[in-house]
Amino acid sequence: MEIIPLTVELREETGKGPARRMRAGGAIPAVVYGRGRDTVHVAVDQQELEQVYSGADANVLIDLEIPGEESEAKVAAIVKELQRDPVSRTPLAVDFQWISLEEAIEVEVPIEVSGHAPGVDEDGGVVQQQFHAVPVTCLPTEIPESIEADISGMEIGDALFVTDLPQIEGITYVLEEDEAVLTIAAPISEEELEARLEDDLLESLVDLEIGEEVVEAEELVGEEVEEEGEEAEAPEGAQVDVQEADESELDQFD
Repeated sequence: MEIIPLTVELREETGKGPARRMRAGGAIPAVVYGRGRDTVHVAVDQQELEQVYSGADANVLIDLEIPGEESEAKVAAIVKELQRDPVSRTPLAVDFQWISLEEAIEVEVPIEVSGHAPGVDEDGGVVQQQFHAVPVTCLPTEIPESIEADISGMEIGDALFVTDLPQIEGITYVLEEDEAVLTIAAPISEEELEARLEDDLLESLVDLEIGEEVVEAEELVGEEVEEEGEEAEAPEGAQVDVQEADESELDQFD
């Protein structure tokens, strides 16, 4: 697997305000951690990030270039978590994790459905995927772009299990062999389809509401931190520790 370079900039300010200004300027707040290194707060250009990590290739290996830090041989970074706006899907924050290229890791690999199933083509059934990606363990350089799930010959009611997935050298499936990856289900009525669409819409609205509540909670925490900072008379070292802990919690979102 190719390792793609990505340059980031160090950032000194953390918290919601600086993060908003950063996003308005076309950058995304990020953190880098792993392999016993200190956590580093950085900013990454949004366009460059989306060129490297579109989401389609979720397991891309990144040669992360951080000002003032030397590159380490046989070490790369992966996107551990990418937070997006629930409506616009714009990136809000990203976590990078250092990994060794010589040690196996567990990653999610997308399932690519192939073949023609009589239960779908002739009987009008639908492919229902229990897993759109499956967890595997392998060396980072051997991560496949996708894993094929061949539905050729499958009828309505048939299932494709983990044991039916292709055996790839160096790749170990984490799920049990008898775990169903997908099934061929009977066609649904218009009423059932409308009900499912309504449920999907309701879930989207709930996600949006939760996102707004998170922002409100973050603002409240920020206000409490400021008030405590004004009232407390702790020694200088102790005050720094408390501030860093609060910023770490806020940085889960910014």
